Amino acid sequence: MFTMDHKILRKLQMVELEMLAELDRICRENNISYILDGGTMLGAVRHGGFIPWDDDVDVRMLRKNYDRFCEICKTQLDKKYFLQTYQTDPGYRWGYARILKNGTAFKRKGQHRMTAKNGIFIDIFPDDNLPENFLGKITCTCISWLSRKLLYSEVGALNKSRFISRIGFKFLNVFPKEWGHKGFEYLTKKYRNSSTPYIRCLSWGAKFEAKGFLKKWHTETAEYMFEGMKVPGPADASGYLSHIFGRDYMTLPPAEKRNPGHTADYIDFGEEV
Repeated sequence: MFTMDHKILRKLQMVELEMLAELDRICRENNISYILDGGTMLGAVRHGGFIPWDDDVDVRMLRKNYDRFCEICKTQLDKKYFLQTYQTDPGYRWGYARILKNGTAFKRKGQHRMTAKNGIFIDIFPDDNLPENFLGKITCTCISWLSRKLLYSEVGALNKSRFISRIGFKFLNVFPKEWGHKGFEYLTKKYRNSSTPYIRCLSWGAKFEAKGFLKKWHTETAEYMFEGMKVPGPADASGYLSHIFGRDYMTLPPAEKRNPGHTADYIDFGEEV
């Protein structure tokens, strides 16, 4: 049985740091803006690097920067890595990109049947405009929620513990996963030119769907130290982190909650790093 001990976790973090450095190189060379997201940003502020028990790296980009980044990666991404999107990998079901390290494996619990290319990864989330009016927010919330559930249905149909949830996901899994991607594409195009101070992000789910995030957290940035390298994040780090984690974000959680966010059944580092 696989166990994520401290030694393996730290090795995983160093591979992810290597991929973050590659992303940062491409972005700086091409004047593409990005920010650290969620626990990665919290780690930079609270720990100067990874949260000791964190097992992933997340970054965010406004849609126009995300699209440029994905296009540039076709020619500038180091061959050690693979940019995974639903356009580059037919088996990939999510609406955001990943950088995978070739020759590695990171098999998450409950996702063994997925046909997508597998490997140690970092996540890259695109942020789209979110309308200010109530009806627009409700429309975005409903389409985004349904699209996300449809894409997750292959996993949920096999792994949800509640019977009614499994039945619901099995029903959704009958429909082509492309419908989920089409839903997100529709929202991107519909609000691409909207003038709004808010953005909608894929990574934080229904809790923040209609609430949104402030666009200024993308446009007003500062440099933070993360494992010895300087990386960009919202200048208003307190406002951003409080929005996600609450005002006491600097307080460590109880010891029993200091666990990796992804349950891995198997990790293969490939060649030694």
